[in-house]
Amino acid sequence: MLKRITGILIPLLTYATLVAQDYVMFETQYLELTNGGHTQLHAGVKKHNDKYHNGENGTTKAYLWYVNTGPYSGQYSWAVGPVKFSDKDKQLSDGHIKDWDNNVGKYTRSHGHIFMMRDEEMTYNPENETVGENILMKRIPIKNGQEHIEAVEEAVQKIARALRRTRSNIARRVYRDAFPDGHQEITLVYPFSSWSEFEGGVRGLPEGFQDRYEKIYGKGSFRKEVMDVLSAHSDGVTHEIMTMVK
Repeated sequence: MLKRITGILIPLLTYATLVAQDYVMFETQYLELTNGGHTQLHAGVKKHNDKYHNGENGTTKAYLWYVNTGPYSGQYSWAVGPVKFSDKDKQLSDGHIKDWDNNVGKYTRSHGHIFMMRDEEMTYNPENETVGENILMKRIPIKNGQEHIEAVEEAVQKIARALRRTRSNIARRVYRDAFPDGHQEITLVYPFSSWSEFEGGVRGLPEGFQDRYEKIYGKGSFRKEVMDVLSAHSDGVTHEIMTMVK
């Protein structure tokens, strides 16, 4: 029983530490096209975002990405942010809700609504970017149990340390679900500029990173401390490549 309580308490303490300081968070949801075509949805989302989420007059910007790979490929991801929890205390106007229903809701089924909070300690973000037009999202669902959470977090943290020590020119932002529904999950977000960056088997981390990692932590350490850890303590890694719809 004590182990179970500890496994619940530690993530809550981590979460409390994050929200006690300034934080970066995005509110996201998937949109599955159910009516009409892609062109209609693109136009509807643009109309809604331009009116209610343009980043002006106190509004927060919103973005739409097309999901190219992963379990929700062919769908869309809509995100607004950065946001604060206090933003949710503001009631949406009837006009805002009606506009969403008319321009977005009538074309889609919304699901997978989460608050993605950035973990700054595990994030490497040299240019202080907050949004990428093209992003690779690696979702890591962690097995239940504090030992699994600690093992995965340490693996992700050691990669961040290696990126800092080698002064990598790529960003890797790490997010947690602020309200997990039974399972802890870590999401790694890598912005990229061209699909050609995936040639040669590279999936987010810079080419040759494994060799640089092992120069820091020792030969064979990348497999032992990253690959083997994720295999043993997570339920696999999902790769979602998303491209922004403008």
